[in-house]
Amino acid sequence: MNANELLTLAGLTITLIAGLGTWMFKVHAKLAVIASKLVDVAEKLEHLSYDRRELWSITMRHETRLERHEAELEHLAEQLRC
Repeated sequence: MNANELLTLAGLTITLIAGLGTWMFKVHAKLAVIASKLVDVAEKLEHLSYDRRELWSITMRHETRLERHEAELEHLAEQLRC
């Protein structure tokens, strides 16, 4: 290989590396954005899970109260019939 061919090969190699490097940085940036969004989604899901458990607890307390009131109303209805 003469010097001209070596320079051409070196130029092509540098161009290829520069092109791939730019593409890799672009892909890396997109992956970083996706990763940060996944973290945000995970935090939101954790928050929603906590809220759901809290609401379930409130619902169960209300249901217990309603059952107790229903029993009291049935008892009062029986007393009024007698």
